Order: sequence, then structure tokens, then C-alpha cells
Amino acid sequence: MANQANHWLSLLRSGQATEQDYAAFRAWRDADPAHLQAWKNLAMRVDGSSFEQIHDGFGSVADAVRPERSRRRFLAAAAACSVVGAAAYAGNEIYPLRNLLSDASTGFGERRRYTLSDGSHLLLDARSAVDLNFTQSLRQLTLQSGAVAVSAVDEARPFLTITPEGMIRSGGARYMVRKQTFRTLVVAHNAPIAVETLSGMRTVLEPGMGIRFDSERLGEPSRELANRAAWEQGRIIAQGATLSEVLNALRPYYFGALRVTTSAGGLPVFGEYSLDDVEGTLQTMAEQLPISIQRYTRWLTTISVSTS
Repeated sequence: MANQANHWLSLLRSGQATEQDYAAFRAWRDADPAHLQAWKNLAMRVDGSSFEQIHDGFGSVADAVRPERSRRRFLAAAAACSVVGAAAYAGNEIYPLRNLLSDASTGFGERRRYTLSDGSHLLLDARSAVDLNFTQSLRQLTLQSGAVAVSAVDEARPFLTITPEGMIRSGGARYMVRKQTFRTLVVAHNAPIAVETLSGMRTVLEPGMGIRFDSERLGEPSRELANRAAWEQGRIIAQGATLSEVLNALRPYYFGALRVTTSAGGLPVFGEYSLDDVEGTLQTMAEQLPISIQRYTRWLTTISVSTS
């Protein structure tokens, strides 16, 4: 019974489930009280709060189960949702297993919208994950991986977005946050937002501007950085970004390893490209830049400076 519950959880969180899959899940869950209990046991171990706080486009994760506990049991979840061997590796490439422990998450090549219990909306980039903590006095979102676009409902409770480097605070605003290596990228869309590092440095980011910060320092606000939110429309807009930066945006949409040499990675890129057609984007950049693309297997593609 536990294996069946594991199967349904993996499918519903895979980003590949259809409306028919959700209907089949509900039929399985309601067919036998033992099925419902197995699902409740797994759901409480995996994610004690997410089913109450979010729902997706099919509106059925929210009514799948109503657990009594308010938070997750992380270690039990890891045991309940793991798979073994090569299947685990391949599955993690498509849908990171750690994301099963998150309140909202996406897999390979997937952008997904979520509606929160207060009416706010989230858009997650591919291979992204967030945790949620809503109380009577605040609304808190913790970005675990990837990127999230937030459309916060304006109300008395502040909306906080937490990253390892600091915090973004708003009342009701639209903005994007991306977790990078030892730093955070933020783009303000329609209203000023407050940005604060762990060390206590603060600034107000104006609409149409982007900024990077680490735990100690704030970078300079830039309009060019605002282009990094183009993933929300499934695009990459590069105006001098390095090839490495462009490939970093593509990797969550590419099935396999996408490697670039240091010399090629520093090349400046100008243009607009599709995230949803990675092969087409790579081909276009190969025509525009002095690079050579080598595909060794479906799992490995390398990019280097062309010698011809």
C-alpha cells in the first residue's frame, strides 16, 4: 500500500500529471479506506502544510488530503520518497528528489503557477522549490532552489521572501527572485520592494530594476539585470550576458549535462532565445558565436571555442 502511495505522490509532483491522472488518483484514494490512510501517512511525513497552503491548475492537490500536523518530518520524508540505483539518478535529473519535501516545486523543463491561501500567486521556474510559512502576522516564502516570480496580494501582513543571503519584503508587489551560487538576484516589476542582506544592509529596489546581493553586500541596481526575469515568458534576453550565464538559464530545461569551457563561457551574448526549445537555442547561438557544440551522448553536451 505504501508503494502505491509513493507512486501517486511521485506522479502528482512530477510536473507530468494530467487531469486524468488526478482523477485516477482520487478514484484510487477513495476506493479503500486503507488507501486514504496510506496517503495521509505519507503526506504528513512528506509535507505537513503544503496541501493546505497551495493548489495547482487542476485544483486537486489541495483536496487530496488535509493533514493535522503543521510541518513536515524531513527524515521520514526522505525515506518514504527515495528510489534506488539508476532510476533514482535519472529521476533526479528530471525532477529533483529533494523537491518532494518542498511546499511547491517543479521538475525538468517545467514552469508552474500556484495560488496561495491568501490569493497571492507564484510562478516557479524549472527545477525550483519553495517552502511556505503563513501565520496570523506574516507570510513567508523560502526559496530553496531555482527561481520564483511572486505576485503578492496587498494586505496587512508583510510578504517575506527568504534566501540564504537575505530577505525581500513587500506588501503587495510583483517581483522575481533567483537563487544563485552564494548570491541572490532580485527583479522588481510593478512596485518598490525592500531588500536586506543577512548583514543588515538595506535598499529599496525600484520597478524595472534588478539587483544582486550576497550575505554581506548589495550590488548596484541595473536595468539590464531586469532582463533575467524573461524566463517568466519562457525567454532569455541577453544584452551582453556571458555564454555561461545564458547556459545557466538553459540547464533546468536541458535533459543532460551541458558543459562549457572557460574560454567559451566568457563570450558575450546578444539576442533573444527560447527556453522551451533548447536545441534550437543552441543552434542559433552556434551560428552567432565562434563556438563548437559536441554531443557525446544524450546525457552530455560540451561547448568550446571553435578552432575553424
